[in-house]
Amino acid sequence: MLISPFSISKFHKFCKYIVNISLLTTIGILGGFVPNIDTKEPRISFADYAYAQSYTQQEIINYSQAGYQIELLRQQTYHEIKTTINQRPPNIICNQPGTLQSLDSNIRGIANNYCNNTMRIIRDNNLTVERFNQLKQFYDQQGDFHQEVQQMLLEVQKQQFR
Repeated sequence: MLISPFSISKFHKFCKYIVNISLLTTIGILGGFVPNIDTKEPRISFADYAYAQSYTQQEIINYSQAGYQIELLRQQTYHEIKTTINQRPPNIICNQPGTLQSLDSNIRGIANNYCNNTMRIIRDNNLTVERFNQLKQFYDQQGDFHQEVQQMLLEVQKQQFR
């Protein structure tokens, strides 16, 4: 049987492509990247999503307790501001000083207290603000961390009412 040079060339190109994909995929996975192979275009891209568990059981407990306490504080603060200005409160983003500075003076103090108390609650639950925000991102992804926190929140609420 005779194989034309054109077929051998295509076969070598295909093998080279497969080897390159395999090599890049292995490097990416070992480096914590997830390969994305585009079937429409002959290219590979990497997104830096980590699928390994990036939190501890203690962080689940700490985040759940802090989140619960912060939510109670948020509701109280919301009601206090709403009563003060007789309308829906504006968005308050504690790590963006501009949002606090743009508030009316009669509610700026309430908002500052909220932000300070939020940071205290986070610290009292053995987290840093940075770590709390990282865990919030895990929570927002609706994955395992979210489910574990939901279970823990049920436990925290049960303890509150005992």
